[in-house]
Amino acid sequence: MTRTAPTRRLHPGDLVCGACGEGNPSTRSFCSRCGASLVEAVKVRQPWWRRFVPRRGPRVVQLAQAAGGGQADGTSAAHLARPGFDPKSALRQIYRKGRIVVAVALLFGGMLYGTYPPFRDTVDSRARSLKARVTGAVAHDLSPIHAVSVTANASQHGHPALNAADELLDTYWLAPWSTSAEPALTFKFAHRVTLMKIILHSGASTAYVRDGRPSQLRLTYSNGESFTIVPKDTSQEQEFSIRHAELVSSVRIQVGAVYPGSSGSTVAVSEIELFGFTT
Repeated sequence: MTRTAPTRRLHPGDLVCGACGEGNPSTRSFCSRCGASLVEAVKVRQPWWRRFVPRRGPRVVQLAQAAGGGQADGTSAAHLARPGFDPKSALRQIYRKGRIVVAVALLFGGMLYGTYPPFRDTVDSRARSLKARVTGAVAHDLSPIHAVSVTANASQHGHPALNAADELLDTYWLAPWSTSAEPALTFKFAHRVTLMKIILHSGASTAYVRDGRPSQLRLTYSNGESFTIVPKDTSQEQEFSIRHAELVSSVRIQVGAVYPGSSGSTVAVSEIELFGFTT
């Protein structure tokens, strides 16, 4: 027998006769067109994409007859109408589809995290940074961050930029101070880091009041963000929490203002220590 197109619209669960191709309701045992057995018939499956399409409820019959059996408002006593909007049903559908979207996103993110190191490093660094801000991480949770190079746009002879990062308090960086050409140090790192804290030893270690001391430091990071700190005029170390320095390869520390020294227009910094997370 030649198979032909079914004469009825197929629905999920219907049985397609293997002999003639006719569609039959799932309750039938024999084909309605050719009489063949439907034991080995193919069952119509619902397309996968229909699971994401909101389902329409069945039409319901609403009675509009008056108690005496007549018509009301000129309409039929019984008519078909769509069911009204059900907020709970809509929320359940959104919840079910939302779970699928979240599951796919988590699966894709997990695969990317496991196979793409730059993405994994970014996630780990962001997580550590968030943890530090939420829990107020103390010093022992942070690691010292050492630069591979420290340069300055200006320095006095015998007091180079590296003196501000040599971990020695008896040396210092000294630069001429001018509002038109503010001195600055640039710290560059071997890889991206997240900076969380800075310890400043201000002024010249051997003659604190002779040279100027920073009263404002502007930090500009390689990621385009910036942060400003305002030191006190003290020879004691000063600790500052800093922000916006996630995954940076360098930081520029610019002297924006000074506490004047007793001799000349200069500014001195004994040591700058950086702390944070490495990737």
